[in-house]
Amino acid sequence: MDPQEYAEAVERLEQDYLAGGMSADEYTQRRRGLEDAASTVEASESPPSWAPMPPEPTQSAIAASGDPVTGAPLASWGRRAGGWFVDLGVYVAAFVATFLLAVATENSATGEIRDAVALVVFFVWFLGPTVYAWLMVGAWGQTLGKMAVGIRVVRSDDAGRVSYLRALGRAASTWLLGLLFVPILLAYLWPLWDRRNQTLYDKMAGTIVAHGRGGAHSVG
Repeated sequence: MDPQEYAEAVERLEQDYLAGGMSADEYTQRRRGLEDAASTVEASESPPSWAPMPPEPTQSAIAASGDPVTGAPLASWGRRAGGWFVDLGVYVAAFVATFLLAVATENSATGEIRDAVALVVFFVWFLGPTVYAWLMVGAWGQTLGKMAVGIRVVRSDDAGRVSYLRALGRAASTWLLGLLFVPILLAYLWPLWDRRNQTLYDKMAGTIVAHGRGGAHSVG
């Protein structure tokens, strides 16, 4: 019942009561009935004052909706993991190649290898992955693994290209976390619950990883 109908019903009820058509108890009961009917209709027509909390977004939903800061399409953890495995294959190939080089140039009499070869082995085994990530991301925003899966590293504030200095900071952060097993493992798993799909070294360097192909580095 709308307000007009309620007012008219109350008026008729009062007229009947004043005319002696009902007792005070009956008038009270009918008046309460009218008030209950009016309040029930009003409650059904009014929007609820509360709404259920939306479900927690999944990582796939976060990636599909884009980065909340820049709007860039975020790379999922699975796609990033695919790039990591491709790069791991690059590292293994480089390690095997330098190992075979060391064996091939070993002095059969003394069992020693040349100083130049030893330097190459040291560089590739201990600094190679860091230098590789630095130069590739600085030049193209991508390593070979990221190229293979179609993702790239960009700045976290505006999704622009990263500089060589930022790429060096990102590679160095990865190296520092990699000194111990637990920190680097946590760093790799961090995108599984992070709203921007960032690893810990992404946060340290101010980068995110987005869908898309890279290109030649531009200063800026």
